[in-house]
Amino acid sequence: MTLNNAPKGWKLISTKNVYSDYLINLYEDTLDLNGKEKTYIRGIRKNYSTIVPFVSDDEILVIESYRHMVDSIQLEVPSGYIDEGESPKQAAIRELEEETGYNAKEIISLGTYTLDYTMFEQKGNLFIAYGLMKKKEQSLGIMEKIDVKIMKTNEIKQLLLEGKILNAASIVAFYKAIDFHKDKFR
Repeated sequence: MTLNNAPKGWKLISTKNVYSDYLINLYEDTLDLNGKEKTYIRGIRKNYSTIVPFVSDDEILVIESYRHMVDSIQLEVPSGYIDEGESPKQAAIRELEEETGYNAKEIISLGTYTLDYTMFEQKGNLFIAYGLMKKKEQSLGIMEKIDVKIMKTNEIKQLLLEGKILNAASIVAFYKAIDFHKDKFR
């Protein structure tokens, strides 16, 4: 890691990988901040893709997924890590199919974002899907318990306003996709 844009007097002394896994690498950086030494812990997580599948002008295919970390069922959009050699768009297509059993005729990129750049480096890639067709049954992993349902965009907006959708990636995806969809069909 190189500090190209750090404030004057800030230097990276050393970087040490303290943990490595398929999904995350943790590092301990030692910094010199104008003569004061500071240890900074940072993580690099695998990038992922999120896809918002529109069923109609005012309906979205959503998933209800059991999340072990919070021991509850959460309303989300299909999302998952990008596999080695896979593009962000290919990951979005795969996740849509695996988690819902659907594929789409049209997939549009809505850009990228990060959920946290204070401690973690990770890029979220956002897509929107149109022309859904049921292709097969879900193909879920051992830690996935997912139910698929169709919801009106107004219902989703209300849940967002009430703070009932908790997954940050899904919050970003819903807001950006609903806004894009609204502008596309004006």
